[in-house]
Amino acid sequence: MKTSILEYLLENKKFVFFDKTFRNNQILDFIFKKREFDFNNYLNIPKNIRDHLVENFSVLKLESVLEKKSVDGTRKFLFKLNDNNYIESVILKDNKNRYTFCISSQCGCKMGCLICKTAEMGFFRNLDYVEIISQILYLLSVSKKLDNIVFMGMGEPLDNFIELIKCIKVIVERLKFSITRITVSTCGLTDKIEKLFEEFPNIRLAVSLNSTIQEKREKIMPICKKYPINELIDTLDRCYLKYKNRISLEYVLIKNFNMTQEDIEGFKNFKKFYHINLIPFNSSDENMKPSDKNVKFFYNKLEKMGFNATIRLRKGSDIQADCGQLYYFFKDQ
Repeated sequence: MKTSILEYLLENKKFVFFDKTFRNNQILDFIFKKREFDFNNYLNIPKNIRDHLVENFSVLKLESVLEKKSVDGTRKFLFKLNDNNYIESVILKDNKNRYTFCISSQCGCKMGCLICKTAEMGFFRNLDYVEIISQILYLLSVSKKLDNIVFMGMGEPLDNFIELIKCIKVIVERLKFSITRITVSTCGLTDKIEKLFEEFPNIRLAVSLNSTIQEKREKIMPICKKYPINELIDTLDRCYLKYKNRISLEYVLIKNFNMTQEDIEGFKNFKKFYHINLIPFNSSDENMKPSDKNVKFFYNKLEKMGFNATIRLRKGSDIQADCGQLYYFFKDQ
């Protein structure tokens, strides 16, 4: 796979073949403003330079090798990286014709959450910020429309903090994309949550809660032993009161595990300014899924407590593109 010109230009590396210093911005405009990845179409650049680019470079730092389309319009993409690792990204479209890109930040994941298929891959490596941006640019070239970006794909975004921050800064600067339409998901890395808000006070945060009880969280999310729930609550309260931004609590509903009265009572420890997303557990095992009646019961209880809650609709379940289902093993292809 060829070297990405995007990495060269964003790092301000010297490209001695350019005849003028403004060539960098010309090419970056083609990439970010026009989403044009074919150097032959960069017609305001001399042909000898275009030929050199075609021969030696690609635009993106990944290659799309497979696309799956769901009956509900969701599209999932498998990307091959330069080192022959693979990641997945998703385009989601809602009933208001809004497009959301679900972006990966790592190849695999080291958090080990039992409710997430990506954890079964294990952890291969962090993505660099150009690989993360390349996903966004490719999806944008396909959909032509982008309303929201969620870093909820493969990996724990805050575990790849430096590259995530670099990526977001480029998105905001080069795509002129509003920070208020970017959401970062985390399983609760409290030390990085505060640093994220210091960098981007208006960014949105989605926290994988999944239980209000420490012992239960530890069973399905081992990382919670390091970041206990009382520390998480203190951090979120402090950040919200300082920045007044939107923080969502993601709650995967698992029958006979985290849907008891005790679990509901645990929400009394949370302030009412958090939005709660209730997510029916995504699994091929029918015994692990709560019925609609169970979900609605849990939802009604939270509403009566004064919380603003939403039951998330499943998207892309027929192509394993819904919450917690991004997963890839070489032997599967």
